Amino acid sequence: MYGKGRELDLANATNAIVVALLQSLIANEVLSAAEIRALLTKAAAALQPHEYSMPATGASGVILEDVLPQFPEDGGD
Repeated sequence: MYGKGRELDLANATNAIVVALLQSLIANEVLSAAEIRALLTKAAAALQPHEYSMPATGASGVILEDVLPQFPEDGGD
């Protein structure tokens, strides 16, 4: 069983991998920064409370406040 420290390490590693993957998709012109932003916004919305699920507002906040800003609207130009 993982302790809180291990869970945090796993979450941080997963975040770094996802950001690197998304940056690679932009660099290889598979997706644009705008498409990545739309994907991240959609993911955050999926974590919001629904009548059939528990809210995951902490996870949604990580996407919107920590990951999304790494992909500026202007593509970083």
